[in-house]
Amino acid sequence: MKMFIAKLIGLLLLSLSAQAQYPLIQAGRYGVFIQVDRLLHGPRFALERLEAGTRDWKRIYTNEDAPRSAQALKNRLILIAPKNPLYELPSDTLAAVLFSQFIVAPTTDSLATYGRHPQMLEALGVGYLDTAVVAGRRYDYRIQLVDEPAGAPVRTTRTVVMPEASSMKAQLATTARSVQSEADGRSVRITYQLKKGTPTLSGLRVMRATYAQTGFAEIGAEWGFIKGQKDSVFAFFVDRNARQKMIYQYMVIPIDVLGNEGQPSDTLTITNLRDGDALPLITALKTSSDEKNGAIRLSWRLSATKDLRSVEIWRSNRYDDGYARLASAQPADTTYLDSQVEPVESYYYQIRPNGTYGQLTASVKVSGMVNAYRKATIAPSFLRMSTVNDTLHFTWQRADFDTRGYYLYVSSEPRGDMQQYSPLIESRNSEIHYAVPIKNLPIGTSHRWAVAALNTSYNLSPKSNEVYSTMRLPDRVATPLNPVVLRQEKGVLVIWDNMKEIDPYITGYAVYRLEDQQKEILLHRQTQEAQAQNAFADSTVQAGHHYTYRIKAFRSDSQESAFSTTTADYFRPLSPVLPIRGMKVFADGKGVQVVWDSPLDQTLDKILVYRYTDKTDKPRLVGTVLGRQTDFLDREATPGISYFYTLVAVQSDKRESTPTDPIGVEWR
Repeated sequence: MKMFIAKLIGLLLLSLSAQAQYPLIQAGRYGVFIQVDRLLHGPRFALERLEAGTRDWKRIYTNEDAPRSAQALKNRLILIAPKNPLYELPSDTLAAVLFSQFIVAPTTDSLATYGRHPQMLEALGVGYLDTAVVAGRRYDYRIQLVDEPAGAPVRTTRTVVMPEASSMKAQLATTARSVQSEADGRSVRITYQLKKGTPTLSGLRVMRATYAQTGFAEIGAEWGFIKGQKDSVFAFFVDRNARQKMIYQYMVIPIDVLGNEGQPSDTLTITNLRDGDALPLITALKTSSDEKNGAIRLSWRLSATKDLRSVEIWRSNRYDDGYARLASAQPADTTYLDSQVEPVESYYYQIRPNGTYGQLTASVKVSGMVNAYRKATIAPSFLRMSTVNDTLHFTWQRADFDTRGYYLYVSSEPRGDMQQYSPLIESRNSEIHYAVPIKNLPIGTSHRWAVAALNTSYNLSPKSNEVYSTMRLPDRVATPLNPVVLRQEKGVLVIWDNMKEIDPYITGYAVYRLEDQQKEILLHRQTQEAQAQNAFADSTVQAGHHYTYRIKAFRSDSQESAFSTTTADYFRPLSPVLPIRGMKVFADGKGVQVVWDSPLDQTLDKILVYRYTDKTDKPRLVGTVLGRQTDFLDREATPGISYFYTLVAVQSDKRESTPTDPIGVEWR
């Protein structure tokens, strides 16, 4: 029973150990490190190696039992330290802390950063640094349990190629960027911020070159790490072998515990000077206006010129920033004439002395301005104006070489002073363009325009030639209101509201007429002489016809309003046709003679003569005569018969009068 339990426990440990093993292999400058397991307090392992080109596996490492005290752990760390120059001798405190974590940790993951350090892992029996390797050769590694019989299965075999020294560069992703530097004549200290750091990061390779004399070489500088805010990490070094007044260039290369290198940092150039070894002081920096030369005069004094190579002059149009190098003066110079300036414009200056060991901090900033000295005598020329898409487009030619900008002037009067319309139109072009939206102009007013130039001395030139724009009118014409028709003796009078009180730009009206619901026609369009009267007399109406009217208003630009409302219907009925008067009937030897008085209506078209007897049902038309005729002879009458006659007057529009009373006659 005990044998079964022992075997069960062994199998369980073997299973857990097998699940935890990978192994991990990493090559570096100082050998190949193999982490055989991450399970702490596990079974013992044997690490075997096979070199490419050989057949026999060689056992190179067998882990020992776990250390039983902090002192035992420290002794192991001391024995391992000579294998790698980057390993450190442990202190009692470090050994005690590591051991207290080790005895309760199940895996290396529980040891935080210690669980990834090759020196610590080898001391705890789960890793090994193989230093007996040759660069450029391939090696296979495998793991076996020590207590397993011969021929037992092995762990997964891992292969690694020991890299050449030249290929170990830039293996790490860690980068370093300089953030601070100090030099006091005795030493140089530079601080770097590290990005993409790893737990196995071991230190810095500090490279130094003497400026313009030697190439970069590694130096034995002191270095260390600093933890910053929000998990940021900084590294620094101190070069205590830097010579005073020498110019050096520095860069660093991060390295991990196996000697693999990261990206080189930026190169920093530093002059190792003591306080007081810098350049002389700048005093009495000032500017003055030199109108004669059209320049700003800059002057200064220096406390000394020893070790001074030049004096740089920097200039900007803004006080706070934008400074650019303008010129370089000799150490003995104390003035500089800046002629690349415009009058009445502010400029800001700094001077920066350059010495043997570097550049002094920039001086205080001073402002300078050359006073106005140029007169503006030439006016802008060839001012032209065009109207496109409800916009006035102005174009003119440049006035003079020192023109700063232009002002556009306007007046609504045909002569006299003009007022400034536009802000300063800044332009140095040979042809200038400016646009004015018509909607921004007052309504109903014509304008004349001109431009004047403002030069760099802020003097104004004479005005250019003048151009003229027509008045701006409203977008719409007011629609005539309340049209009505009034009867007149000889026609009809159409009247409507006087729209000029609402829209003073109306120049006339158009009258449209619709007769008997037929086609509407333009009846009348007022001329300028009518002065936009709000009435129209229509003398062409005829009795018996229906008429309606609509009105439109129009302006001088041919813009028309909408139609007014339609007037009420106008209709004058026709007068009745007057019957014939004074009719007489008598017989003679030729027939029956019918006579009547001359018609009162001289516009009669014809007169119809009807006849009937006692035996006929209705009158019979027996004759038609002209409207002005006053008699009719009925030659078809038969003697011995009594006849009755009646007359009907007919107008040209076929309207008939009432028949006359019948008058009888008997022809014997």
